[in-house]
Amino acid sequence: MKRMHSWLAGCMAVLISTALYAQTSTGADAATASPNTANAATQGGGKKVMRAENRRFSTTVQRAIYKDHAVSDADIVVFGNASTGQVTLAGFISDPDQEQAAVSTAGKVAGVKNVTSKLTLREEGN
Repeated sequence: MKRMHSWLAGCMAVLISTALYAQTSTGADAATASPNTANAATQGGGKKVMRAENRRFSTTVQRAIYKDHAVSDADIVVFGNASTGQVTLAGFISDPDQEQAAVSTAGKVAGVKNVTSKLTLREEGN
């Protein structure tokens, strides 16, 4: 059963990451982008630098979530876009209160402007 949950979490992660990376910046997004990210995109590094920024941003949010003891046992993957401040949480939780705690904690991280939850409640005993 754990393998099936891990497999489903992996599939969700791939689907969500594909959707996030497929999006491109529009003029409105570029205007709200952080100066470091906007400069990095125009200075030769481009996509590589943006991906590194997104990974750092996502890791920062994920660490904050796992420091919160209310969600420490949940399987949550964070997908973040550093230039827009958009964060998507995906994975499995064992208690409905964990979703609210995860969203609240993610929203408190510096640079996060919007949090979308794609968390699934894991049923015990099945």
